[in-house]
Amino acid sequence: MDQKPVIQYVGQFYVYGSEVKAPKKKQTPKKAVLPKLKPGKERRVYVDPVAVGGIALAVVVLIALVVGALQLTACMQGYNEAVDTLTELKRENAKLEHAYRTSLNLDAVREQAEKLGMIPAEDAEHISIRVTVPERAQEPTAWENFLWFLSGLLAQTEETP
Repeated sequence: MDQKPVIQYVGQFYVYGSEVKAPKKKQTPKKAVLPKLKPGKERRVYVDPVAVGGIALAVVVLIALVVGALQLTACMQGYNEAVDTLTELKRENAKLEHAYRTSLNLDAVREQAEKLGMIPAEDAEHISIRVTVPERAQEPTAWENFLWFLSGLLAQTEETP
């Protein structure tokens, strides 16, 4: 293994100002340099993904709640308008029915019916007619339909010469 050379400092022959001067550097135009940040304490913020997810879910639920409340308010307004319209229509129907009942002239109706040749129901001849309804044919069951399908599927056809 090589040994390090021993460095000896010679001080007895040194004369002040005899040292070699460093070469001068060429001056270059200075570029705009941003100030350097002083190294300081780093601030680290730790984020819990479960907490962020919970907050996001809470915001979504809040938005859904607000939208639902707005829709419910709109539906209630529509319902109240429908109830008001229904009440108004019932009143108008009662007025029209009253006008119909009071303006109906039964004598004029009876005269018109007699002119057409109609008779009162009490004077009409009553007869009874007995009608027998024929029985409906029984529908085939699912098993019978299946057997019919198989018989058609497996049927042999006759060959004609």
